[in-house]
Amino acid sequence: MKKIALLFILCSIHVIGQEKLKIEIDNPQPRVGQNVTFSINVDFLTDYFQNEFDKDIDFTDISSIFGIQSDKFERVIVFKKAKAYKIGPFNFKFNGQKYTTDLIEVNVLPELPMENGLWLRYTEFEGQKYLILEQLIQNQSDKKEIEDGGYSYTIGGVKSEEKEFAELNEELTAGIELSNYSSSSNTLTKKDASHFDVGFTYSIKKYKIKFDDNFNETYLITEKDFKYLPDVFDIGKIEIKK
Repeated sequence: MKKIALLFILCSIHVIGQEKLKIEIDNPQPRVGQNVTFSINVDFLTDYFQNEFDKDIDFTDISSIFGIQSDKFERVIVFKKAKAYKIGPFNFKFNGQKYTTDLIEVNVLPELPMENGLWLRYTEFEGQKYLILEQLIQNQSDKKEIEDGGYSYTIGGVKSEEKEFAELNEELTAGIELSNYSSSSNTLTKKDASHFDVGFTYSIKKYKIKFDDNFNETYLITEKDFKYLPDVFDIGKIEIKK
């Protein structure tokens, strides 16, 4: 086999002849403490190893076992402070070829207060405009006694099935459509919480905004653009424009 030379140099010096790679993150405007997936496409590594393996060996991404094929290098990163970050460019050399990534700027927001609430924001990242909808719903305890005299319970409690997370309508108005490209939820508890303290269920929904070519107006988001709004909410004044 050929000798592999893989050297990562974290610097921003531009070198002529480098192949350009794109940095991606899965949250255009994360908050302090949130897990963010950082990825770079490294399909050249797949091509290299496919050529190096014996022809009678199938070289398959392990994730394809679950029906997902990926040629990306991925790691979870967590921002510890609320501020604007610059990530990249990263330059490295693999098997004699020089590579460089682009540079991205990420605006990280403070943590949310641990209270029932609904937060909507409008942001732009890498030329794409987004609406990000976050919500916290206080859980309730499911603690109960079991036959041996002990207890069973869910740490942080559970969300009431009667309460739905708010969501935005896909068509806001003529000329503006939303696509919910990512949704997730998880349980959050206060840092000093005990095992029996109930926390909150946190939901985040990220929407990409698509404008018709002839849309040139400004649109103000109101409560009619939502489903399942809580009894108390404050979405503020958010205007969308192309």
